[in-house]
Amino acid sequence: MNELFAAFAHAPHVVFWLSVEGRVVDCNAAAATRFGLTPADLRGRLFATLLDPFSIAKAQTMIEQTLREGGVQHWELDHLRVGEPPFLLGYTTWLLRDEAGAVCGVIALGLDLGSAMTLTAQLAAANQQLEATLKQLERAHAELKAAQTQLVQSEKMRSLGQLVAGVAHEINTPLGYVANNLAFLAERLPALRAAPTDELGWHDVSDAIRESQTGIERIAAIVRALRVFARPDEDSLVPADVNEGLASTVRMVRAVSGPRVTIHEEYGQVPRVFCHPGELNQVFLNLLLNAVHACRGAGTVLAQTMSDGTSITVTIRDTGIGMDAATLARLGEPFFTTWPDGGGTGLGLAISREIVARHGGQLRFQSEPGRGTTVEVILPV
Repeated sequence: MNELFAAFAHAPHVVFWLSVEGRVVDCNAAAATRFGLTPADLRGRLFATLLDPFSIAKAQTMIEQTLREGGVQHWELDHLRVGEPPFLLGYTTWLLRDEAGAVCGVIALGLDLGSAMTLTAQLAAANQQLEATLKQLERAHAELKAAQTQLVQSEKMRSLGQLVAGVAHEINTPLGYVANNLAFLAERLPALRAAPTDELGWHDVSDAIRESQTGIERIAAIVRALRVFARPDEDSLVPADVNEGLASTVRMVRAVSGPRVTIHEEYGQVPRVFCHPGELNQVFLNLLLNAVHACRGAGTVLAQTMSDGTSITVTIRDTGIGMDAATLARLGEPFFTTWPDGGGTGLGLAISREIVARHGGQLRFQSEPGRGTTVEVILPV
């Protein structure tokens, strides 16, 4: 037996020794087993009789090309076996030479591609399943994002609901003196027409107009602040002034803080930051309302901003009742609230923490019973 063929005799794959005319000179045990025959049954048979009719011409080309070029790779041929469907083998071939160097045939090594085809089909099915799962996850993510947006908006409107009475009072006060000044002007105009040189009368009119303008400006500022909180944010980040957002929020909270709670403002030089301004204002609103609530009707709240060039720190500090370690550990848990029954949903800090995290920032709390609470919102520039 030729030494090259002998090297393949015990290979686990199909190996044929074919003559240049395409007959089986010999085969290994794996080939005989694959066709359900013995090596003796296969010797002398035309290789074409083992093939599906559609592969016969391709096999002849494979042998011819091997004789010309010395070998081929990855030639796939369908084979027949009695009582079974065709099976696919992928062939690599070499020329077989005798001791004198003359060509005495072709070695054809066939790898069973059936398992590979099955694996490919399984991989394709698994890939389709993964794609379907991915689409489900994408839909679930979109639904979750929509629900999250709705939840933030609902909490925003709930917070605004808490401010309604105070804001109404804040608007009614300037409206009252605007209305009184208009009544005063209506009363004084006839007298001024009769005595156009009355300097004292004209001075009173100027004061009334100036006060009315101040009142209108206060009303307009409150309405602008309300509009900021009522509208949802855009999908994309926009550059915003944190100082401006915090100041508008303080204006709204001051309307409900009561006369014995003082809110101090200290604004440092801070750069503009890319963010969702409405969402950050919602965080400031939640923290300021909590600070005012903690003062229990009397105390001081500080709203402060500063920057080290790489981050912006917004500090809300109150002189209220403070919190113990157990309460601090639970801050941010959904539905956990320190407000009296019916006073809060327990979602304000949970939403605030999530908003700050999505902006790449941190929310830090420091508190002790009887010594107030300090909250820091740290945002990257």
